[in-house]
Amino acid sequence: MKSDQPLQSVATEHLPWWRQLSVLGPGLLFAATSVGTSHLVQSTRAGALYGLALMAIIVVANILKYPAFRFASDYFPATGTTLLEAYRRQGRWVLCVYFLITLTTLLFAVSVLALMSAGLIKVVFVLSIPAHWLALGLIGVTAALLVVGHYQTLERVTKALVLLMMVCTLVATVTVIPEISWEEGMQLLPTDLDIVGLLFIAALIGWMPVPLDASVWQSLWAKAKAESSEKAPTLAQSRFDFNLGFFGTLVLAICFLLLGAGLMHGKGIELQTGSAAFSAQLISLYQGVFGSSTGPVIGLAALAIIYSSLLALMDAFPRTLSSLHRRWLDIPEAQDDHKLTETDPFYLGVLVLMAVGAALTYRYFLTSLTGLIDLAATVAFITAPLIAYLNHKAITAENVPVASRPGEKFRLFSKVSIAMMAGFAVGYLYLRFWLS
Repeated sequence: MKSDQPLQSVATEHLPWWRQLSVLGPGLLFAATSVGTSHLVQSTRAGALYGLALMAIIVVANILKYPAFRFASDYFPATGTTLLEAYRRQGRWVLCVYFLITLTTLLFAVSVLALMSAGLIKVVFVLSIPAHWLALGLIGVTAALLVVGHYQTLERVTKALVLLMMVCTLVATVTVIPEISWEEGMQLLPTDLDIVGLLFIAALIGWMPVPLDASVWQSLWAKAKAESSEKAPTLAQSRFDFNLGFFGTLVLAICFLLLGAGLMHGKGIELQTGSAAFSAQLISLYQGVFGSSTGPVIGLAALAIIYSSLLALMDAFPRTLSSLHRRWLDIPEAQDDHKLTETDPFYLGVLVLMAVGAALTYRYFLTSLTGLIDLAATVAFITAPLIAYLNHKAITAENVPVASRPGEKFRLFSKVSIAMMAGFAVGYLYLRFWLS
């Protein structure tokens, strides 16, 4: 890519939806990274602990993050470069800050997803191997799959996993609706909320639908898809792909909250914190709907949800750090001939770094699965307004064609969202370090 111009015209061509299915990829990878612990664990916990009370919080969290994620999706088809090129233009300090945020996510997100996947494998296949050893083995297998299969395999496997878990979850939710206590209704906040509950809500918002630093991954995957197919998506196609993935994850977040509310809330069930024990509880949710004989099938579907997130994340981090390194050297992306492949030493090195980071996390920081998730999600909650601001600044920059920039009302929507996220972050810091 030798210029800042888009690889294809950014004219908003309104193709029928069935003709746009071939461009699906980055949006579904976004969905895969989203519908992991934030949905399967956090949304289910929200429903189990508070019933329907936090549904409004989940919806608001998604709405507030929508502009920042959409700007990231728009940036590659609009300019032919990724969002990290926009960050380079904004200054090295931006690249430095994003690097620190990425390191935090890298250390904890991969560890959590691998541990959750290991817990599901232990339950489904009745294994006695310690979960942390199984998780490390799973990281190794996933790394090998990425190196051998490349981006095309990542996309194909993810599509199949996302379809499987969507069907199972939607059917289960429809079946469990009669079990839900609807008279409680939705509230802005539960009436019996304490500081611990508020901190849980902060963690819920932080990873709902996924940390905002994942917005960079969208543009990197769009570039990878364009390079693998030798055809870049138009702006309209990119938005179709993104919107399908984004709003699909919102629907599924509500589904998991309803499952937790219908099958666990008010029934005296104590939520488990260990990976295997919590996995067994999640499988029991589905067994309560479909019958005990379906345990292995449901377990595999739940594993598909978590593993699709792990697969997508382990591909995202090498791409992100490689591009960050090139941008740190102040090489404009349009003039950069380097093309990262899955066999590149840098890509392989980051895969090894993730494995080492997971091993250190399990050795020194692991006290409980849910505690580790809350820690990672809280970091995401605090840094969200900064990432949203950087994305807003990127899509409104002079190098972006006027036709691809957001309109005045959408820019206002973005600014209000950034202000509200900043207010939430300040409120969280007050609660966390002053009152608690």
